[in-house]
Amino acid sequence: CTTGKLHFHFIEAWFDGKVKNMNQQKDRRNIKNIRRKPNFKSIFIVDPIKGERLHLAKLLKQEKLLVMTFVNLTDCFKPSNPIKPDLIIFVMRKGKTEPNHLENIKRIFKTLHFILLVTSEVSDVDLNKLRENGFSSVQKAGNQDKVKEMIYDLLPECQVTPDIETLAPYNMN
Repeated sequence: CTTGKLHFHFIEAWFDGKVKNMNQQKDRRNIKNIRRKPNFKSIFIVDPIKGERLHLAKLLKQEKLLVMTFVNLTDCFKPSNPIKPDLIIFVMRKGKTEPNHLENIKRIFKTLHFILLVTSEVSDVDLNKLRENGFSSVQKAGNQDKVKEMIYDLLPECQVTPDIETLAPYNMN
């Protein structure tokens, strides 16, 4: 019967090893499921004109900003999109992206920062009406440089800090 005991201890050791391995795998999965706060902010640009959309994205490109572009506002909020925006730049285009398109989004998204970039096509936007409809942070910009300034006002942690070495005068002595 010693072989039976030996066989039993072998099975018991094998089973213990499997259980430990399973627990380690669970721990790894739990570590992966812990949500880490990203060290960047995400900005969504909504503009139906591809060239203008990409130009603005290149202007805003830097390491602390994740810039994504969309043709229309509904694409930003699809459940299949795992990235949630911190700020949305909504470019006004006649018939394609107008202020009334903003009224159809869910209340939860109205708490995000919105910058409305007016164009020659749509230059008049009633911000008070949007605020009455539940938008907590909505601003209007007249050009792309003003958009960049507003981003740094709304998301100051994304502001690029100048390198001290480049600011210091170079001494030839």
